[in-house]
Amino acid sequence: MSESHSTVVHVSTVHHWDDSRIFRRMCLSLARHGYDVVLLAVAEREQSVDGVRIVPVPAARNRLARLLLTLPRVARQALGMRADVYQLHDPELIPLIPLLRLRGAKVIYDAHEDLVLQVLEKEYLPRRIRPAVAAIGGLLCRFADRTADHVLAASSKVAERYDAATCTVVRNYPEELSETISTPDYRDRGALAVYAGGLTIARGVVQMVDAMPLAGLDASWRLLLVGPHSPDDLIDRLRKRPGWDLVSHRTVVPPNEARRLMANCRIGLALLQPIGQNVDVQPTKLFEYMSLGIPVVAANYPECRRVVEGTGCGLLVDPTDPEAIGAAISYLATHPDEAEQMGRRGREAVATGYSWSTEEKRMLEAYSLLRDSGSPAGTASRC
Repeated sequence: MSESHSTVVHVSTVHHWDDSRIFRRMCLSLARHGYDVVLLAVAEREQSVDGVRIVPVPAARNRLARLLLTLPRVARQALGMRADVYQLHDPELIPLIPLLRLRGAKVIYDAHEDLVLQVLEKEYLPRRIRPAVAAIGGLLCRFADRTADHVLAASSKVAERYDAATCTVVRNYPEELSETISTPDYRDRGALAVYAGGLTIARGVVQMVDAMPLAGLDASWRLLLVGPHSPDDLIDRLRKRPGWDLVSHRTVVPPNEARRLMANCRIGLALLQPIGQNVDVQPTKLFEYMSLGIPVVAANYPECRRVVEGTGCGLLVDPTDPEAIGAAISYLATHPDEAEQMGRRGREAVATGYSWSTEEKRMLEAYSLLRDSGSPAGTASRC
């Protein structure tokens, strides 16, 4: 399998084609290093972007339609492509691993999150059935571990569920800023605290809204929320809270537009609630704020503490306490010199260590291991 002529197909039935981890980091990196890259993911049309061919997967109306209609279609498409390497990004794709390997391909499973703990925090699942669904998730992880050629894990905590000999940690550190994204001087930015990402209860959006009036700032200060929300009635529920009058809400925007919006803000919020895996992860959002020179208000968990205290890039709070969050927002808003220095230290830390360039090397080394391991002899017996 020659690197310059290897065809790699990334597959997802869940993620939109311009997902930060899948497209902006992994696919673009592989394309830059000579791989022929195809991305089979949710998209409106087929296109080629920066050397990556996008093959559309229609967005499913709901989870049941995705499993019963979209998944079989995507499986047929993937099997028909006959790539050298497949990288699968969703747990529901795990059963395809032995089928793809029997076709002679190498298969990588990309574990974005700890599936077992992720299930336990799913708000749409009734609490009484979550343990049973989590147990199924655990079996899927074991199946992927036994059948995939390699596993990429988004964090050390996620990697604990897989064999260390065939698992590489590739973290979601931010890639270099696009030339189209400018970062204004800190004093020229808007009077804005920001959270950009999935708007959910588990990510602390309720506490963010409640904290704004408690910060006691003048009316020019706003909380900017950017991203899709879940469950469907979440925004309606938030509108009834006193802090909503201080909120500006934007729904789904392209990744570069989200980063442009963040770049005009003075405070970044990373307030995962103490649910499931949240206490053990480094929020990707934390590093995105740092890369833009935004001082952070982050949850006082061990991984966040290690980054924030180690770099001096912001403040730590109890993420369940709106008063503590409001006080931290108030401090940064009323101490702009110190806030600007925090933002500068965060940006420097990303440039010297917490960047995608470091993780890109890990990913490319994993691909090189697959390339050098030869043809997948014994695939059938292993599967």
